[in-house]
Amino acid sequence: MSKFKKALLDTSLFRRSYVICMFCSNLSFILIPAYAVLAVLFVWGVFLMIYNAVKQRTILRTRYGIWLFAFVVTSLVTMIVHMASSFLYNAYNLMMLLHVSICFFVFYSVHTEKHLNFRRELYSICRFIVYTTTVLGILGLAFLMAEISFEVLWFKFIVYENRFDGMFINPNLLGFVAVVAIFCCHMLLKKDFIAISGRERVSRIWIGSCVAVNAISLLLCDSNGALMLLIGYAIFFVIYKMFGSESKFTVRQIVTKSAACLAAGLVIVMAVFFVRNVTQAGFVQIMSTAESSSEITGDPVTDKIAQDEAAVTFEHENSNLDSGRFVLWQQASKMFLQDPILGIGKGNIYEYGTRIFDDGIKFSDKYGALAPIMTDFHNGYITILVCSGVVGFVLFSIFGLRFFKHITIHVFRDDSLHESVLPCMYSFLCAYLVYSFIEVGLLFNPTFTIIFFWLILGYTSCFLVKYEPDSTLGTFVLFGHTFRKSIL
Repeated sequence: MSKFKKALLDTSLFRRSYVICMFCSNLSFILIPAYAVLAVLFVWGVFLMIYNAVKQRTILRTRYGIWLFAFVVTSLVTMIVHMASSFLYNAYNLMMLLHVSICFFVFYSVHTEKHLNFRRELYSICRFIVYTTTVLGILGLAFLMAEISFEVLWFKFIVYENRFDGMFINPNLLGFVAVVAIFCCHMLLKKDFIAISGRERVSRIWIGSCVAVNAISLLLCDSNGALMLLIGYAIFFVIYKMFGSESKFTVRQIVTKSAACLAAGLVIVMAVFFVRNVTQAGFVQIMSTAESSSEITGDPVTDKIAQDEAAVTFEHENSNLDSGRFVLWQQASKMFLQDPILGIGKGNIYEYGTRIFDDGIKFSDKYGALAPIMTDFHNGYITILVCSGVVGFVLFSIFGLRFFKHITIHVFRDDSLHESVLPCMYSFLCAYLVYSFIEVGLLFNPTFTIIFFWLILGYTSCFLVKYEPDSTLGTFVLFGHTFRKSIL
């Protein structure tokens, strides 16, 4: 086999390239070239998905894959039933269908790949995120302290709508990436992970710097969703530490440990919000008293040090607790009624919104020319319900419930996981499910936020297959063909 063909069929290489390029698409200064590369990688991913489905029978070997395949089929039916009036919307619906298929049968189905050391793949991605976010975070904070803020094209660097966004497109993406970086640091401290991956341990200086820089960035970007993700991660990990050390508990132990988890959760929540308020107030004070280290150059493209920069408070300009999400969800409920059974398709949200509402979908104007693609309801569950209807939502829910039921049993049953990354990934996934209630998440958007979720879900599935080998689950016969029960 030639080197080119070997690389072309290397699904692991694709995943690493796709995730890293998707990460780069969050950075304002390389967004356009990153999306150009992503277009090529997307075609590669579609090819691998089809090739593996035919040659490796990936769909029939994917754990609980029947529900995912049924979801793809219903999405195809939805796309056909709601054929849009514009070629652009139809093309985007098709792209979303392919994106969903890649998430299912390239990222999640990583457990179907024989002889793959997924820990080595995960290690390379974690190391990239740790190094890159640390450097970018230091640069962003240095620019902030120097009161340097500028605008190139439509990208606002360092400060965006009174919130710190550093080198990223917007503060919410910065917040999510900051939490991901802290999560990666936690995994890189696990001895089993490093030993089995066969790689050198990342320096603790790098890890400590990464945690510190990203924690500050998270607090200054004022992203409530990202903060909820971090708090959820900490709370779910505490729950694991409380209940994952023993196989049996008395009623008294359950009550005591549950009370301890509740108390720990309250302490974590209050501590995080207190530290955020102190950090924001501290930076405001520092910036208001420090002498400006740069002057206006007169170049409107590269330097824009405005007088109102000193008034940056790192808080939402929108004082509403929901930041406008309640209006979005009310609009979603009306759009759901257009086709509650099959949904309307992700590519039709913007078009249907302009038909039903005088001003269209709320906040869609912020996306500019990308509005038909990026318009969303800031709730992963509602988005799936509107786009795929009750049928798609039920199929997706069955898959999710079956997966998390089985992996939860093994996470809390195996008492040898203290140095494993499985509890970390499990805690992150649980926190992400909560995070998706108020942010763009779960499935319908080709972004780093969603791809990273399916990446971690796929790595977690490798542990599930280890605990529940296909050979122990048996088979069943349908229409004269034998199938593994693992697909159910």
